Amino acid sequence: MREIYRIKKVNIPVSKLEVGEVLPFNLLDSRERVLLKRGQVVTPEFMERIKEEGYSSFLAEIWEEDEELVAREDVSLETKKKTLENMQEILEDLSQGKSTSVVPLRHNVSQMAEEVKAHKELVIPLIQLKKHDDLTFTHSLNVAVISLFIAKFLGLKDEELANLGLGALLHDLGKLVIPPEILNKPSKLSEEEYEIIQKHPLFAKNILDEKTQLPEKVKEIPLQHHERIDGSGYLFHLTKKNISILSRIVAVADVYEALTSNRPYRKSLPIPEVIEYLMGNAGYKLDDKVVGAFIRHLSPYQVGDLIKLSTGEEAVVSRINPILPFRPIIRIKKRDEQGNAYLSLEIDLSYSLTLTIISEIDMKSRINL
Repeated sequence: MREIYRIKKVNIPVSKLEVGEVLPFNLLDSRERVLLKRGQVVTPEFMERIKEEGYSSFLAEIWEEDEELVAREDVSLETKKKTLENMQEILEDLSQGKSTSVVPLRHNVSQMAEEVKAHKELVIPLIQLKKHDDLTFTHSLNVAVISLFIAKFLGLKDEELANLGLGALLHDLGKLVIPPEILNKPSKLSEEEYEIIQKHPLFAKNILDEKTQLPEKVKEIPLQHHERIDGSGYLFHLTKKNISILSRIVAVADVYEALTSNRPYRKSLPIPEVIEYLMGNAGYKLDDKVVGAFIRHLSPYQVGDLIKLSTGEEAVVSRINPILPFRPIIRIKKRDEQGNAYLSLEIDLSYSLTLTIISEIDMKSRINL
């Protein structure tokens, strides 16, 4: 039998936190309310808020053998930061009609692909950089990471991964030349505005044709990522046989990432609802093999997530179930007779059908970021 994991709380000063750090523990206030959970990134906004609130120290909730309960990143924070920096510089140059080299992005994609291939898990660890106002290009970065994981599970080769990652990073290049008042409009677009939005794949292709020497397989991705296999997409109403497999992969990743993110005109949708949408469109608008590969390897939970059970108890996800990702292996938070907190032995929810997860505890709701 496995040891019971005890929980201890350690006082740490604010000065020990660094912007960009991925927390290996839950961060609590003096009343033991969670401010940030393990696996989340310490953002500039968070640091600014806690200084305004007058925090001088926190409690770090540390579990014995805690390394088993820290989710692996999909791609390292360092790689993401370097990619975002290069994307911002290169895409803005291209959108302004300047010639630029995409060699830095090629190196970034190569590193991302290597990190994706190095993952041994059978589920996609979507520990994505969350959206902050200063991270303009995180959507394209997340689409690239998701696309690389899908391609890995589909068995695509290294050259295809390289073209896929680069095309995914550039897929929304054309939006950078669309007026912000149209892109960020919170109300329904007019017919004329929608027609402008629909031209962003062509804008991207034209820019890349004029200012880069990229392979056609890369440039096809920005051009085709809104095409749908039944011909209902835009701009050219292509059907499956005329849409590249790389574009079909990015289409699925783009839909998932867009629907699970906040937009000016709507809130993000719950993952189960997005999965239902993807499954409902598989074989009609979206490639069924691509959707299948994605869904089979997608888990709504990550190691270290704090969840609420049907019994009212709180628990921690300790392992992902690769067969039934919606039924992870958990440890319930308990207290002994002396009031000391600990985590129970592992419980596999795939065998405990009367015990269900009713919600994931939203750590971010405890402090307004």
